[in-house]
Amino acid sequence: MNTPTHFSEQFTWQPTIENAEALLRAQSFVVCGMGGSHLGAQLLMRHDPRLPLSIHSDYDLPLLSSTARRETLFIASSYSGTTEETLSAARAALAANLPLAVITGGGELLSFAREHAVPLVAIPQTGIEPRMAVGYFMLATAALMNDAGLVSAIQTVGSECALESDDEESVRLARVLEGKTPYIYASGANGSIAQYWKISFNETTKIPAAYNIFPELCHNELAGFDTMPPAHELIASIHPIILEDVEDHPRVRMRMKILSDILSERGVQVERVSVRGASALHKIFNSVLLAESTAAALGAYYGVTSPQTPIIAEFKRRMSDLTDEI
Repeated sequence: MNTPTHFSEQFTWQPTIENAEALLRAQSFVVCGMGGSHLGAQLLMRHDPRLPLSIHSDYDLPLLSSTARRETLFIASSYSGTTEETLSAARAALAANLPLAVITGGGELLSFAREHAVPLVAIPQTGIEPRMAVGYFMLATAALMNDAGLVSAIQTVGSECALESDDEESVRLARVLEGKTPYIYASGANGSIAQYWKISFNETTKIPAAYNIFPELCHNELAGFDTMPPAHELIASIHPIILEDVEDHPRVRMRMKILSDILSERGVQVERVSVRGASALHKIFNSVLLAESTAAALGAYYGVTSPQTPIIAEFKRRMSDLTDEI
């Protein structure tokens, strides 16, 4: 399997922008992408929530005022270059003569960008899966935002974190998760990190997983563990993982402790994992490495031999067939 050992290679890459003369300075940025192709942008938002950056994971473009649309750079992001929702967004932006840029590794989106002289960052095709290419996507997005300082910081911290990965912790976590369904819980600030863990278990381990955030989950999801005897088997396989950050709000950290105690008293095993790092970027990359390493180790237990996602490929094929019929 491809593992996080490929991680450090991403941070030696210097993104370049084709058709850079057509790149307009923007007040805000919307990354239009699905799956692993928007994870890099989400993690940048975790790094600095003040960035004028948002995600659109759907067809066409988000609903914005006419003024906001003209001042926004829409970034169509697709690792494969064949994602139909992203292609839909790119075509909609071009048709409306709105600022547009592209991040892709190939496919129809690459041809589209070059045909229409759209600003383009072509990311390397190294054989890793999109979710593992967050370094490339973060660097490409920062370059299109014209933020050289952010590009440099990503390269520096990403390279350092690749040398700090904790294989022992990932093996330990994988062992306690054998036969379990992971539920990843984190603060709102670390919600994108919790989502990355969830996606790693889905795509690398090939198992169901879920995530939620504090304090919201204490007002609804917690009640799902207060089952009557006939429903006990529904939660018997659930194993919550709480991602704890010393910088979380003190009341959130208190909620994490109380929730862990309450679930443990009800026979639900809970794992508490520290989000470690000297900065937000350190925390992001350390978490990505631990999540992917844990998912790979757990995948070995289930006999998973490939990081690829054939069921998603089948789904896309069926969608394509249906489109052809229409």
